[in-house]
Amino acid sequence: MQTFHANGKLLITAEYLVLKGAKALAVPLNKGQQLTVGHSGLPGLRWQATAPSGDWFDVEMDAQLNLIHSSDETKAKTLQHILIKAQQQKPDVISKLQQATVQTHLEFDPLWGWGSSSTLLHLLHQWLGIDPYRLMDETFGGSGYDIACAAADKPIHYSRHWQQEPEIETVSFNPPFIEKIGLVYLNKKQNSSSQVKSFLKSQQPDQGLIDGISALTTAFTNATNISDFEKLIHRHEKLISAATKLIPVQKQLFQKFPGAVKSLGAWGGDFALFVSEMDFQTAKNWFHNNGYPIVLPFKEVIKT
Repeated sequence: MQTFHANGKLLITAEYLVLKGAKALAVPLNKGQQLTVGHSGLPGLRWQATAPSGDWFDVEMDAQLNLIHSSDETKAKTLQHILIKAQQQKPDVISKLQQATVQTHLEFDPLWGWGSSSTLLHLLHQWLGIDPYRLMDETFGGSGYDIACAAADKPIHYSRHWQQEPEIETVSFNPPFIEKIGLVYLNKKQNSSSQVKSFLKSQQPDQGLIDGISALTTAFTNATNISDFEKLIHRHEKLISAATKLIPVQKQLFQKFPGAVKSLGAWGGDFALFVSEMDFQTAKNWFHNNGYPIVLPFKEVIKT
């Protein structure tokens, strides 16, 4: 038996523009995904995936990676496509997939957008020895910051120009007001893959905008008081809104919140980050009273 683990992720700054080379602040999470490999003695591959709620999906493939059975055809075909691309990248992969049983366990709700895809790619990198960034380019697409987080023990600054080697720098992000930073779930999952593809097809942003977001990333990382951090959030949201023509989450949903709120990752779903001068429990109650029951302390979900 072999067991591997990969961390989940959150993108704190440079959403979308990280796809164009901007420097981003990203954090690995305490929860991620685990993969265990065993030997079945039977032809083909058997794969069972679980999540906190129980069974997620399962699939059986023959020796040529053709689908024999699955509980979810869409997920099965996605996994099949990933494994075929992995085999094309490294042909001897197919031998490791023969007579194998794989069990994966996602440690967070798949709807939360914490990296079910990126953790899988990093797990395959550990098990099969493939290049996870190349596999990402050939499957889900994206900047790869989430793959970097899957292997990281601390927050990182991340930048990558399209299909080039990423630049990754370990940083400290533990501001003195971290206990007043929280995460609120927006009650819906965002399809980040479609958002990524749409933005990549859009016109190249002005280099000044990319440089501005990169500078804000540094400022976020080094912020020492809430007032400055709130101002940075509003400035960041304004710049991303200008680049994407999307409405900032605070303007759209939380105009009366006594603090600052920013989107994370793909705008429109998953989690938003908030900070406020009031204590965390009071802020949590505010979101509960406004119809958002899942509110988490930032400090408790990230690796610092």
